[in-house]
Amino acid sequence: MQSAKVQLPITPMLDMTFQLLFFFIVNFHPADLEGQVEMALPAPDDRVMGPGPPKGNEPVPAFPSDLAVRVIAQGGADSEGKITGLAVRGIEGKEEMVRVDPFLKQLSKFLRDKRATLKNKDAIRVIASGRLRVGHLVEVMDVCRKAGFTRVSLAPAEK
Repeated sequence: MQSAKVQLPITPMLDMTFQLLFFFIVNFHPADLEGQVEMALPAPDDRVMGPGPPKGNEPVPAFPSDLAVRVIAQGGADSEGKITGLAVRGIEGKEEMVRVDPFLKQLSKFLRDKRATLKNKDAIRVIASGRLRVGHLVEVMDVCRKAGFTRVSLAPAEK
């Protein structure tokens, strides 16, 4: 009895493997990352890149508002630039802390109530910490808009 020796032709298998690899590479279209912004605001002491201060007699744009929202963020591995505190400051300078909840509902309710007592009901300033992620800043700005403020401006972080 003779044992039959099986021979596997390797060349056609390699050809098929490369054809399949080429097919999947050509037809692969990764999905775009929607709405994911992975950056942080610059620290207050960083140099500002841009056109610089107004030259000559150009007026400095002013955004008068009776209310300011100060957003506090802590740096570190745990927080990742998340909101750790919210304070709302009125025109008299008194700050009131607002509880931070996942969807900023407390801030929205607080701003709606405060807006009813203001003279300038359209404008609000957002003062953000340099460690705050841009996505969280946009969330705060959206809450301000939903509370009825049509002009939301950014102010530099205080030292």
